[in-house]
Amino acid sequence: MNRIDLLLKIVSAANGKPLTPVQLQKVAFLVGQKFERELPAEFYRFRKYDYGPFSAAVYTDAEQLERDGLVAISINPRGGWREYAATVEGVEADFADIPETIASYIEETVQWAMQLSFQQLVREVYKRFPQYQENSVFNG
Repeated sequence: MNRIDLLLKIVSAANGKPLTPVQLQKVAFLVGQKFERELPAEFYRFRKYDYGPFSAAVYTDAEQLERDGLVAISINPRGGWREYAATVEGVEADFADIPETIASYIEETVQWAMQLSFQQLVREVYKRFPQYQENSVFNG
């Protein structure tokens, strides 16, 4: 299990639907917080940023997954931000080396995050981890 496999699992848990940048970042952050001891040492390091926890490496890895044909990155026509969706190959990838507890948490957390608006998701993360609100520009 490595961080890029975990990121693919996050994207694929949306079952081909696109994840927004905030969904991708916040789910990866929540996974890292919940399973800190079980995850590989090179898992993402998040810093306090404009909208809470942020790791640029999440986007770098997503771009690698796109080059590998496992993720499609597109631009949302209404908002202009990037969206991340698993390709058929990405959805069908072998996640056998991700422990079931982590895989299940990823599935549940992605489904939960997809039901929330941008503002709701950021607020929920701040509620659970108020220290990440320190450098925020978010007032919602």
